[in-house]
Amino acid sequence: MPRPGRNTRWTGAALALSAIALAFVSFEARPQAAQPAPAPAIAEVPPGQPGPAGEVPFNHQIHAGQFKIPCLDCHAYADKSPSAGLPSGRKCMGCHRFAGKDKPEVQLLAKRFEDGTPLRWERVFAVPDFIYFSHRSHVRAKVECKECHGDIAAEKTVQQEKPFTMGRCLTCHEARNAPRDCLVCHK
Repeated sequence: MPRPGRNTRWTGAALALSAIALAFVSFEARPQAAQPAPAPAIAEVPPGQPGPAGEVPFNHQIHAGQFKIPCLDCHAYADKSPSAGLPSGRKCMGCHRFAGKDKPEVQLLAKRFEDGTPLRWERVFAVPDFIYFSHRSHVRAKVECKECHGDIAAEKTVQQEKPFTMGRCLTCHEARNAPRDCLVCHK
């Protein structure tokens, strides 16, 4: 029969090793500190608008460029809410009931509107989920849309040319003497 002291030592060593192993597993399994998400990737091929296949082609060069329609006419919520909003078929038909009725793309828009098929705009500009961005506060501060979005009036198909990065935003905030406190953007 083994001596009582020897079993006690092995039991103690086994318990100590088990505790170390458990501590290691617990440490490895704990949630890691949240890492900032990378800036959204810029699509190499801009999506058709509206819809992934550009079912109803939309051209900013014509609307914002040639006819000089202000951004807020179509993006009607930009001065009222965090989101700029995208025009509905009803909004588009407000003008196209009269303008361009003979063009095939406007006829397609009208048919979709009559059928009750909503326009499906594809997202082009995005910030990471952990960022709070308000179009309203930027419009009210008289930041022109092109300062962030580029010269949309010169683009047939809108694409994000520069990512929205913290450095880019901070540079603008510093130049305008706008708030730079973390909680202004990170909620």
